[in-house]
Amino acid sequence: MEKILEVKNIEKYYGNKSNLTKAIDNISFDVNSGEFVGIMGASGSGKTTLLNCIATIDKVTSGHIFVGNKDITKLRGNSLNKFRREELRIYFSRF
Repeated sequence: MEKILEVKNIEKYYGNKSNLTKAIDNISFDVNSGEFVGIMGASGSGKTTLLNCIATIDKVTSGHIFVGNKDITKLRGNSLNKFRREELRIYFSRF
């Protein structure tokens, strides 16, 4: 199967050295073509932050996120804009 998403050792911290909040601490997983993935966890466990990092809304503190063969954590400027415009799809729904 083709790997379409690879999240490798990502971390996302907010704040500064005297007041650091670990929103994501060393998360890794893969998603293959045809798979469905659910993200579950308690309130405040980092689910939204994880999705924001994958969607390039937030930048990871460390680690890498690959979409296909592209490391999206390294994209900047026009390359990031092109990725968002041509390759990223976000669907919002109401329950």
